[in-house]
Amino acid sequence: MHFMNRTTPVVLFLALALAATTAAQNRSKARAKKASAPATSRQVSTPKPNDAAAVPTPAPSPAATSISPAIAIVNDATFTAADIEPTVTQLISNDPDLYLRDFYQDRAKAIREARQRAVDARISSMLIAAEANKRKMTIDAFLDAEVNSKIANPTEAEVRTVFDQNRAQLGDDFDGARTTIINYLRNERVEKGRNELVNRLKMTNTVQKGADVNSANLAPGTVLASVNGQPLRIETINERMQAYVYKMDRRIYDTQLQVLDRRINDTLIIAEATKKNIGAEVIMRTEITDKLKPPTDAEITRFYEENKARINGDLASARAAIADFLQQQQQQKLEADLATRLRSGAKIQILLPEPTAPIFNVPVGKGYGRGDINSAVKIVEFTDFQCSACGAMYPVMEEVLKSYGTRVYFEIRNFPLTSLHANAFIAAQAAAAANAQGKLWPYIDYLFKNQSALDADSLKKYATQVGLDRKRFDADFESGKFDNDIHRDMEEGEVYGIEGTPTIFINGVKLTTLSAEGLRDAIEKAFARSK
Repeated sequence: MHFMNRTTPVVLFLALALAATTAAQNRSKARAKKASAPATSRQVSTPKPNDAAAVPTPAPSPAATSISPAIAIVNDATFTAADIEPTVTQLISNDPDLYLRDFYQDRAKAIREARQRAVDARISSMLIAAEANKRKMTIDAFLDAEVNSKIANPTEAEVRTVFDQNRAQLGDDFDGARTTIINYLRNERVEKGRNELVNRLKMTNTVQKGADVNSANLAPGTVLASVNGQPLRIETINERMQAYVYKMDRRIYDTQLQVLDRRINDTLIIAEATKKNIGAEVIMRTEITDKLKPPTDAEITRFYEENKARINGDLASARAAIADFLQQQQQQKLEADLATRLRSGAKIQILLPEPTAPIFNVPVGKGYGRGDINSAVKIVEFTDFQCSACGAMYPVMEEVLKSYGTRVYFEIRNFPLTSLHANAFIAAQAAAAANAQGKLWPYIDYLFKNQSALDADSLKKYATQVGLDRKRFDADFESGKFDNDIHRDMEEGEVYGIEGTPTIFINGVKLTTLSAEGLRDAIEKAFARSK
């Protein structure tokens, strides 16, 4: 359970769902190049298709001074934090994540509250694990019996009500949004049922409170609570909070950088218009609006076929949303091209301080490893075998690691996103069964290459193709004997702030650029730090 998230009722934007596997790495690439490269997409203040051209915001006067710290210098113009603060505040105030808004408004208070939530969530997980163990059940089987099997499916009227309340975001395609709304309502009910279960378990298990998590100067090893004598120590919460605070700081920084880049681009557009003795809106129109073309039927069909596993509804119901998404992509490329050209002749210095990535204590030897475990550089990847982004990153990882041989140790751990991927958990069980026979790596090659077919029968078929002892594989796969290890990985992953996959740590530092270039750069930096 990702207990740090608190969002408003429904986030159902098709474009976000379609772009989810690449958006994070694109933002990471942009950050890595921000000091010298062109702005990334969505940063030029261009109008949307068919809108009137927007006039860019003028830059501060070169002579302007302020007590606010400088965050960028563009030619002779200086930008300060105060210049972008109103827009940043507005964007964060409109963000659906209420925790981000709280953090931005009162950082100290938000951290105190988050620390207590982290304690409460960990106690809940410990109670569920303890009760499942008492009943000699896996955690999943226990939750299915006590919560999931008792959840009623939403009625058509309930689904329609949510749709009507969110029509501004969803448009008029009820059939296309229906499945997503049903899943949202079910997850909401599951969460409520889980909380009720935890309250019952508190009455039948021994929960003892220890030190206040927000007390000053807590010594290492301090016990914050215990469940049936099993302690929850301060180190677990501190590690989780390190991830949480960095995530919030990173999101605020990303918003600041987005606004700053827009101001820089606006400044350059105005300068270009002044040099040519034309209006800024003329540049916007000729460079972007006039060049936009509606996507063709062939482009829409091809996009649907390539992404239909992640799209609710058929081609007819998704056509309008796909067309809009492709049009936005086209506009973003035109914006980026314009920014590239304008920035190539400008002197730009970015001074906005970037949050420092924490170094997590991610142990090795708990997952599926290869290479020398004593190597100077150790990579741990938390993965979901049904996750398309994990499937895309796997061959990249394989190719990069070839050049390092045994100089780099690589380990895979499980983080199946069970709320998104129906077969992710059984795929993890199958991988563990293959590992028991020493053939994990050839087996997971099949998993990543066949992500649309990870049902139990297919997983058994891949075992035969890899040459496993099928009788032993089937018995291990169906026994649940590896479930505790998988859940351990998931719980430890949450401590490190993992909310999506793949999440990769290199000597404890999270990889932010999911590409071959980003991976090599991070490995070389890890070698340099280890000397």
